[in-house]
Formats: sequence, C-alpha cells, structure tokens
Amino acid sequence: MRQCLILACIGGVAAPQATENVSLIVIGEIVMFWKKAKWSKVPGCFERHLQRRDGNILFPPERRRISKEEIAQARKRDEMDKERFVKEILEFEAQIRNPVYVDYSSALQKIQGFLEEAASIGGDIGHVIKILEDLEDKTMEYLNEKTPEGNHLLEKAHSYSVVARTPFLAQHKRIDTPILESEEVPTLLCEDLDTISTVGLASRSFPNFKPSTEDIRKHLDEAVRQGFNKEYAQQIINAWNRIPPVQDKA
Repeated sequence: MRQCLILACIGGVAAPQATENVSLIVIGEIVMFWKKAKWSKVPGCFERHLQRRDGNILFPPERRRISKEEIAQARKRDEMDKERFVKEILEFEAQIRNPVYVDYSSALQKIQGFLEEAASIGGDIGHVIKILEDLEDKTMEYLNEKTPEGNHLLEKAHSYSVVARTPFLAQHKRIDTPILESEEVPTLLCEDLDTISTVGLASRSFPNFKPSTEDIRKHLDEAVRQGFNKEYAQQIINAWNRIPPVQDKA
C-alpha cells in the first residue's frame, strides 16, 4: 500500500478535504490521507476500475485504497487483453477484405460483436476500433443496397449494438469483470453523464433492469451524507432521467 501522509483524529475540528492529488478515508474519527496513483492516459478495463475506486467516496472505505501491486497486475491483464484482441482483429480484417468472403450478414454480426468486445477491453486500441467501424460501415452499406427491405432491421440491430458498446455495460458484462456485484451502482456513478443517461434509458426500457432509479437515489443520498458534492449528485439524477443525445460517428 502507498504510505499514508497523515493519520489524525478529527476531534471536533473541521473535516479535512481531499485534493486533486491527495485522497482521504474517514473511518469513525480517524482520517487517513495518501497520494493518489498515477494512471495510464487511456486505461484498460482492469486499471480503469482501480482508477474509479481510488479515494472515491462512492465506494466503501476499504475499497478506496489501491496498492502498487494491484495497479501492476491490472496493467498486465489489460496488456494481455489488448495484444490478443489486436492480433485477432488484424487477422479478421485480412480475411474479410478477401473478395472470396461473401457471408456479409454473418460478417456484420461478428464485426459488431468485436466492437462490443473492444468496449469491454478499453485501453489504447483506437486504431483497431477504427478498422472495425470502417468495416461495419462498408458491410452495412453493401447489405442495404442488396436487401433494402431489411434496412430497418439492420438499423435496429446497429442501435442495440451501439448501446452495448457503452464501456460500463460492456465491462460489467465480462465474465471476468473486475466490477463486484456490490459495486455496480458506484461504478456507474463514476462514468460521464451521457453514459449515465444511456443506462438510465435502458433501465426504463427493460423490466427488472439493474440498477434501478431507487438504487441510484439511495446510493447518492448516502454519498452526499458522507460529503459527496450535492450539486453534482443532482446533475447525475437529471442525467439518469433524461433522454441521452444521439451519438453521431465522426
């Protein structure tokens, strides 16, 4: 574990504040400060979850401290994921660009599955995502020309796939996800407001979807009591309840 900078009792004085580079945990009357970790510019799935937890009041106190060993192990797993995935995509690209490849419907399903997997992996894989998006565009264009009566079905499938590419949903869906079941809500609340809007819409569209609006409100209420920014908590609630913007591809 990184060494705590300060270990002090509040003892009636004003509660201290975390800063950009320093985190704190309050357990009873004990306050512990430590330096935040330095994270990769584009972290993969496992490192990203450690980043979410680091000094974050949305998580239980015992989950807010991250060791150097955890970070090293997470980066190793992310790098292995990245290497395997990039190799698989480059091989697939060579195959699908071969004129002999004619099963475009199956190819589209596979491409969209790869894009969803890319979201679950995270990290610096923008170059292969660009390859897949280019293949998806060309394959959909071909199918739309050949079977125009099925255009609405293609667009519907594409819309579902785009939602499934939301990193939170994709990473939570992984068999080996680092997101504990009890951390589903705090993990979502760490994401950007557009992501929260997308998941909020899904929660209203599917019966028994988790997390629910009640789950979100309950967790935020408790976080605010512990010092979470009340104004931002309201922004999260507003985002959860609004219709997310349509994402146009660049």
